[in-house]
Amino acid sequence: MIRHIALLAAAFAGLLTAVSAAQTARNATPQDDFKYLSASDTAALLNKPGPAPVVSLLSDHETYFSEVVARSSDGEVEVHQHWIDFVTVLSGEATLTVGGTVAGGKETAPGEMRGGVITGGRAIVLHRGDYFEVPADMPHLMTSPKHNFSYLVVKVRV
Repeated sequence: MIRHIALLAAAFAGLLTAVSAAQTARNATPQDDFKYLSASDTAALLNKPGPAPVVSLLSDHETYFSEVVARSSDGEVEVHQHWIDFVTVLSGEATLTVGGTVAGGKETAPGEMRGGVITGGRAIVLHRGDYFEVPADMPHLMTSPKHNFSYLVVKVRV
């Protein structure tokens, strides 16, 4: 009986060591500082001068980044092999086409394709407050932006 207890204690100690090591590895990258942007700060980022679309990076980390985007013209087809997009519409309206297949796209960086056309995708009209997620490897395209279309996107590496 004592031997069984000793074996269980050793196994539990090994499990705790493995869990501790896993947590250390997961949290090995220093955490970003707290960030806060007021509504007026965000509006200033979205209204800064520059060519369309206006993209303002908020956070940049090895496994995620976030940005606010103001779009006044059509985008181009995008396919991200290693990134999931989590998007909330801040203002305006646009059409999102997702899914289907891409013809004529070009690899612009490893695992990133842009351009071409989507065939067989689903079109959704986006409005302020809408939220959507685009899984890795799914073609997507934003077109017909109206009424100061802007959105927040958080991209997470998979």
